[in-house]
Amino acid sequence: MEFLDSEMMKRFMRSAPVNIFFKDTECRYCFASEICNLVSVGENGSIVGKTDLEIQKFPEMGKMYYEDDKKILATGKGSQYISEFPMENGESLYFEIKKSAVRDENGNIIGIVGIVDNVSERVRLEKKVEELSMIDGLTGVYNRNYLKYRVEEKKKKLIFPFTVIISDCNYLKKVNDQYGHEYGDILLKIVAGTLKEEIPEGSSVIRMGGDEFMILGNGIPEEKASELMTNIQESLKQKSKEKIPLSLAMGSYTVQDKDFCFDEICHKADMRMYEDKKRTKADEGVEIIE
Repeated sequence: MEFLDSEMMKRFMRSAPVNIFFKDTECRYCFASEICNLVSVGENGSIVGKTDLEIQKFPEMGKMYYEDDKKILATGKGSQYISEFPMENGESLYFEIKKSAVRDENGNIIGIVGIVDNVSERVRLEKKVEELSMIDGLTGVYNRNYLKYRVEEKKKKLIFPFTVIISDCNYLKKVNDQYGHEYGDILLKIVAGTLKEEIPEGSSVIRMGGDEFMILGNGIPEEKASELMTNIQESLKQKSKEKIPLSLAMGSYTVQDKDFCFDEICHKADMRMYEDKKRTKADEGVEIIE
């Protein structure tokens, strides 16, 4: 691109408040401002004359960029997306990339112009807001939104066997009626805290609403699920007080591989919880509100 041969033009581009790059019809960089070099090849290199297939640290990312460039050159339609760059410290940088076709005076496509904007703070803030929307305000565990927004994402990262445990506080209504909702809230907080303490790393606790909680157990086989439920009940028993009896009806269901319907295993765990609730009612001879 002849207009890029001007040293003055290059100075203008390097001084622009955004990060700019140009590519030719072979998807090779003709010009790149500072951040484009730093992200791709570091302080001592240059990406000029190379395609993303050659410079990107992650091959899949390079392939995606390259194929997007080819599409722009073929159709003349630009693109816009946010790309995540994992860092060595475990964190990520996020860049919004906008690309458009460059045409000559005859309307022929002669390359691509793009801008790169560091939107890391914006993305982190958005993720924080999203995370807060998934936290139950009373207990501090996840709420139903967690399932709504994250279950499909989580399914890709499950470790099998995978277990769902459904639990229901046996005496919440009786506590609320006899001692007030303040004590009922204390009961819920203790239960949520106990569940978080007892579950293994990689598992999650969700308050589904009211007095119902769910545990998503990554890598938990059926026998371990039974052991976990026993430990939870024992821990709650030790924390029980005269005005706040702590007891859960619990049921679990385990799957061995990814070929499952999440709603179905939740239903099966819920049915087992309901059976446990009926057994508790019969064994203790007390009215348990369902």
